[in-house]
Amino acid sequence: SIMSKTFKLYRQMALGYTLIVGLCIGLITPIAQAEAPTDTLYPAAKTSQVVDGLTEQQRADQIDAFFTVRGNLPLAGYGLTFVQAADKYGVDWRLVPAIAYNESTAGLHECPGKHGTPSYNAFGYTGCNTAFSSYDVAIDTVTRDVAGQIPSTSKYFSGKSINQIIDAYNPPSANEDYLKDVKWTMNKIATTDTSVLVATNSASSQLAIK
Repeated sequence: SIMSKTFKLYRQMALGYTLIVGLCIGLITPIAQAEAPTDTLYPAAKTSQVVDGLTEQQRADQIDAFFTVRGNLPLAGYGLTFVQAADKYGVDWRLVPAIAYNESTAGLHECPGKHGTPSYNAFGYTGCNTAFSSYDVAIDTVTRDVAGQIPSTSKYFSGKSINQIIDAYNPPSANEDYLKDVKWTMNKIATTDTSVLVATNSASSQLAIK
């Protein structure tokens, strides 16, 4: 009948409309997802830790300033590497640079390398029996060790106080003044005037211009 044919026609139109809408939604959804912010797919950016009232960069500047005022020593410029390693492994940010200063004058008299290759061992590490591929690797390794996170030596450093860590690194039997000297250096690092960095950078810029 005419009514029956009309009903079938409307039903087919309705099904067709539903199919078209469904296809559109299927196409639009991936596009919308692709255009949507993807913040949730990535971890939050690492925020700089504030330690002793100083940001990561401020602490790095203290280390660099200390090495700079004492003759622009080889480890000047590695302040941020020291600080990031200290925060990563949970040790005092002044400790490893202070060890470097007392062991080698911050790289000025570092352990000798072999076959003309630098050792990058400015820390007297393992009695100068270890060579590193770079200062970055050296700083990370020594910091991880004094943090007690190298299994073979963790018993000497894990859970220890600063004084105990320093004594374990270079015992009083080998150098009775070592603890006092490292602690003095740590204090000086924290109190060095960082304005020297501005002056140094300005001087370098002037030299570059000339």
